[in-house]
Amino acid sequence: MKASLKTIRPALLRMSERLRGNALAEKYASAEPPLRSELFSADQMQRHGKTLADSHTVGQGRGPDQLLARLVENEGVLVGTYNLLRRP
Repeated sequence: MKASLKTIRPALLRMSERLRGNALAEKYASAEPPLRSELFSADQMQRHGKTLADSHTVGQGRGPDQLLARLVENEGVLVGTYNLLRRP
């Protein structure tokens, strides 16, 4: 895949729009600092995992299978970005 700013920019914009339009992402973005801000002990990680699990609900029916399509899209963006960054 030949990558250029012309091919990568639209993908990055789509990803950005998805994040901006995602109410869950907005809700949790300001709720607490990201995990990388500190190292959790095993006990803290267990409590955090339970809190996250409690905040999720299981929906009825089957959702659309988007994993493979998203992985392919993510791969394209990452490979394209890598190629742009390593250009002389």
